[in-house]
Amino acid sequence: MLIACPECAHEVSDRAPACPTCGFPISEHVAEQRAAEQAEQERTSRSPTGSYTDCQPCEGRGFRMIDWTDERGQPGRGFTWCESCRESGRLPVVESPAGFFAVAVEHVDAFVAGELPTSSAYVTALGSEAPPPPTYPAPGLAKPGPSSS
Repeated sequence: MLIACPECAHEVSDRAPACPTCGFPISEHVAEQRAAEQAEQERTSRSPTGSYTDCQPCEGRGFRMIDWTDERGQPGRGFTWCESCRESGRLPVVESPAGFFAVAVEHVDAFVAGELPTSSAYVTALGSEAPPPPTYPAPGLAKPGPSSS
């Protein structure tokens, strides 16, 4: 396909390594344009799946173990509630042409709107296959045990 060289406006093939008139790197420019178009399509095609998967930062538990040292220099161990999943142990799953992503609860709308990149600290790439459901049941949805009659 013939395109206008961005540098000199000479018609040149989009497969040419460089413009024969001015030397502008056409193939590089075309590759950058295509990458930008694909990134834009990915950003505008994101949609929540309505499903959830285990929160990676807390491993689906709703809290993370932490180590610390107190003011006397003594080591300690405890936990802190997970801010990514808001203590639920599960993150919403968002799908796009680039695959599936687990997104921190408070950042789903911004990610779906294309305001957060896939490289954000609030986003975890999960691959091209739908992720498994959460390991633990949602609060209040525990299966009843055997009845003792």
